[in-house]
Order: sequence, then C-alpha cells, then structure tokens
Amino acid sequence: MFQWIDSRATERLLEDIRRANAGEIEIGVIANAPLLDNYRAVLGRAYALTGIVTGHPRLEDGKEIITSQLFYLDPDRGVARTMNNWYRLSQRNQSRGN
Repeated sequence: MFQWIDSRATERLLEDIRRANAGEIEIGVIANAPLLDNYRAVLGRAYALTGIVTGHPRLEDGKEIITSQLFYLDPDRGVARTMNNWYRLSQRNQSRGN
C-alpha cells in the first residue's frame, strides 16, 4: 500500500538503493533482515511483495504478509528493499503474477 514518508526516511531509502546498485549492501543489515519465503510481486496501489515472513521484528513467524511499497528487488542476490525494510528472499513463488 502506498504511504507518504518523511525526508529522513527518504534519504535512508535512497542511500540504501545507491549502495545496493554499487554492490555495497551491508552484510550485517541483510543478515539480520526478515526472511520472505514463497514470495512474489503484487500490485495494489503500488508494487509490493507478498510471502511468508520469518524474523520480522513486529510480525509473527509463518504469517503471510504484503510488504510496504517495493523500491529495490534483486532476486539473484536474494534481497529486496521496501519502504520500511530490507528483506532476504528465499524461494520465489512461480505462480502467475511474478
């Protein structure tokens, strides 16, 4: 779902994307990021990911979620950056809609 973000959050997001594009993703940040399994892209008011989450600080393990707005996706490296979080990506859902 689309939501507005403040300038500090925008700066963090842009810096994360810049680092990712430069191949400088911080290993520690990704290692501690929630895992999203059986994920696929979905479109609502904005692009997002859906999947089964593990290790999220506020969501129950095993819960199917829809992330905040998707800004960066690299399935080859197994990472995604949404408005609010980095995610480690596990198995991709091969069904229609990806």
